[in-house]
Amino acid sequence: MIVGTEWLVEATGCDPTHLRDESLLRGLFERVTGDLGLKAISDVWHTFAGEGGVTGMVALTESHLTCHTYPEHKIATFNLYCCRTRPEWDWESNLKEILNAEDVRITKIERGDSNAAVSAAVARPSRPRLHTPDRKLVNFPQVTIRDRGRLPHWEQEDGIYFVTFRLADSLPQNILDQLKHERQSAQDALNALGRKLKPEEMKRVDWLFSEKVDAYLDKNYGACELRNPVAAKIVADSLTHFDGSRYQLYAWCVMPNHVHTVFRPIQYHKLEDVLHSWKSYTSHEINKALGRTGEFWQREYYDHLVRSESDLNRVVRYTIQNPTNAGLHDWPWVSGLETHKSAAIG
Repeated sequence: MIVGTEWLVEATGCDPTHLRDESLLRGLFERVTGDLGLKAISDVWHTFAGEGGVTGMVALTESHLTCHTYPEHKIATFNLYCCRTRPEWDWESNLKEILNAEDVRITKIERGDSNAAVSAAVARPSRPRLHTPDRKLVNFPQVTIRDRGRLPHWEQEDGIYFVTFRLADSLPQNILDQLKHERQSAQDALNALGRKLKPEEMKRVDWLFSEKVDAYLDKNYGACELRNPVAAKIVADSLTHFDGSRYQLYAWCVMPNHVHTVFRPIQYHKLEDVLHSWKSYTSHEINKALGRTGEFWQREYYDHLVRSESDLNRVVRYTIQNPTNAGLHDWPWVSGLETHKSAAIG
């Protein structure tokens, strides 16, 4: 039985001055834990006198992350242990960038499996980069599907989701009736094919339908309460408040009558729990701030499970470009990877 995964990393040919820089190494650890959604409990650091190196250890809720550097030999060693499955972190690219390493060797060990030591010649990137879709972000393991009521919900451990939720009055009833009719007509046409749709085909239909819904949302039906900076700020602050502890945000935007987010729930937090927290807190605070009563958010929400890095790039761009595409110039309630706090060290 697999009880955890351990990565042993050795970087050689590093810049010696970087290997003596404790603050730089602390920043490196913050990038690792931030990218992988790990939670630090405590840390211990020691810088040796003179030309000596640095030893660092961070205790995690899942185990530990350690390093020891040897400036005299231009070598840095790292050890990361996680007691549950985590995406591969791009040790090679990041250590070459941060430490100017010439070579990086990674050994991955599945603890509990006697045949588990696997040496990885090239590590896989952990951070998405919008303009390099050929770089693999994470592994995308088996997807499970469960019925959430009105819409199917695709789940995946450590999955990244594009989610849209909207105000209760964001679409008038005649538009909802029209969308329902169009959806039923499309479903009837698909049923006429005489075969059951593959999951990928079902998800493509859902995405096309969501784009149609978004086109109506961008017409700004309803009271558009989120045009009010007070309300928009409450939502924006709620989205970012638990970034790094309950989830990792890749992009978000607060539109006049709906919200788009791209995020990955971390540790034991679930997609539906994160959405419930956002909607419950913001509806209460906005109703109080604006002196209004009644339902604020539509109960249902749309979620799309990101299946590849190109898919991630697409939904992030879609999110951060939504205000401009909807004619909202200089719209302040949007953030994407280019400005995300974990995008760079220092």
